[in-house]
Amino acid sequence: MVFAFSEVEEEAYSICRFLRARDFDVKKTFEMLDGTLEIWKEASKHNFYPDLENEMGCPTSVFLTQYPNVYQGNSTLGFPMNYFHAGKFSADGVNTLTTMDALEKYIWKTLKYDLPEIFKNATEMNPDFVRCEIITVANLEGLTRAQLGSESIDILKKASSVGDCFPEILHKAVVINAPSFFAVSWRLIRNFLDPGTAKKIEIISNKKKGQKRLAEIIDENLLPSDFDGKGPSIEDNLRQNSAKNGDKPPSRRIVELMRLKKGGGVTSLEFNVKSHENVRIRVYTKTALGAHFSIYKCTGDPKSHAKTPVLENMNVKRPDGDASTQFSACLIDDLKGAGEYVLEGMSEKKTKAEESFLVVGEVYSGGVAWKEDV
Repeated sequence: MVFAFSEVEEEAYSICRFLRARDFDVKKTFEMLDGTLEIWKEASKHNFYPDLENEMGCPTSVFLTQYPNVYQGNSTLGFPMNYFHAGKFSADGVNTLTTMDALEKYIWKTLKYDLPEIFKNATEMNPDFVRCEIITVANLEGLTRAQLGSESIDILKKASSVGDCFPEILHKAVVINAPSFFAVSWRLIRNFLDPGTAKKIEIISNKKKGQKRLAEIIDENLLPSDFDGKGPSIEDNLRQNSAKNGDKPPSRRIVELMRLKKGGGVTSLEFNVKSHENVRIRVYTKTALGAHFSIYKCTGDPKSHAKTPVLENMNVKRPDGDASTQFSACLIDDLKGAGEYVLEGMSEKKTKAEESFLVVGEVYSGGVAWKEDV
């Protein structure tokens, strides 16, 4: 555990990091190690989940549309920057794709495998960077009270317990655009954080003050545009990294969590396609109940609501009836033709509760770009 970053962190720095977490009190440091040993052993049985997509049952790039978290660039002092757009986090979306337990596996994999590479890159860019620490920025713009429910708190608790196995990797955290109600939530959250970690977290509500604080930490050309900078947005970063096997990444994505209505009825998603674009649309769900999906192209006068069917009444239903794992189906592989479109979904059966389906449309410019179709 102490030497988890041995490839990039010298032994003295590793030991110092653990001791620093307990103010160099050796007895308390060993107590800290004892307190995290069991969850470390459990994760080590699975080799810290290197094959994350197999564990989650869905592509990481799709999972991150609902849990928008990226590492992007370095601060002016060389610390790797981590960005989390909490206002766009969707517990319902995560549950549609996988389980909340998979989030814990995501954190293990990130800390054990991804961070060493990130630290290595930081050292290559700045040889003076020797401490394995990051700066995290959480954007709470758009956050609602509903998003801070019990599931979200459980996620934070799990993240905190895993993080305790990697003490003192947080240089500082800046929470920006905090809504007024977050003050109450923060009092609850800080109770299960390590006291040393809690002291490193700055909460800023005023937008201009948040912008000013971030300008002190990182060059605005590296700061994501959705964090008021001039760098690539989180979505741009995720989209660029979504391609596999040499495929060209999509130029944009259409992502929508469709909640099919109780007792039947149609739920609609409108989107547009330009003349040079091709779209591949896939739906993800965990429900054991089926649904019917149709895609129409809007024609004529918008007031007339005239539609030409592109895909009609496609049944999406898992073959095994097992609602514990994610299931996905491709609605259309190569939609083309400039215009406005409507995707409609309707539950196969009348239910007492809403059924969730995550729609992901990958939009490619200049023609089809995925190798398996060439």
